[in-house]
Amino acid sequence: MLAFQKKKEPSGGTFAVMDHRTGTHREDGGAEHELAELRASVAEACSMRQEWPEKVAAGIYAALDFATAHPDRALGLLARDGKGDTEAYRQTVDRLIRLLDGVVPAAASPAGGSTGSVEGIAMIVSDHVRAERVAGLGQIAPALVEFALQPYLGYAEAKSWADRDGGSQR
Repeated sequence: MLAFQKKKEPSGGTFAVMDHRTGTHREDGGAEHELAELRASVAEACSMRQEWPEKVAAGIYAALDFATAHPDRALGLLARDGKGDTEAYRQTVDRLIRLLDGVVPAAASPAGGSTGSVEGIAMIVSDHVRAERVAGLGQIAPALVEFALQPYLGYAEAKSWADRDGGSQR
């Protein structure tokens, strides 16, 4: 398992991140930098698509690419402790919910918006990162796209979007 631990320093918003496998530390400006980088990657992927379901799919693929390329950063953003969500996790999910809500037309939004879909995907990705299965994220990407779109489009249309070539979503 990835064994990173973030501790908030009393001096302010700086974090010391430790990899328990190697015993190395690095100073980090907190989750805000990683969150901004993830958000920018997702927003850029969405902006290159025309139809909103395609934007949602592209955003999911971009988020999975981020987690695959930077599992330590993804773990910091999606870390959950035994008591529930960490502040970084909550901020990450909240920002991604706002981003998705900005992509999906209001008329298509189900009651409750995208909260359940984003939280579910975040937990699945978090579990994969913690278990060092990031290489498998690409394999589950179509299922995550279908999961995200189903409340908006229903099963058949969501599956249709999910079954499209994943490479064309990027």
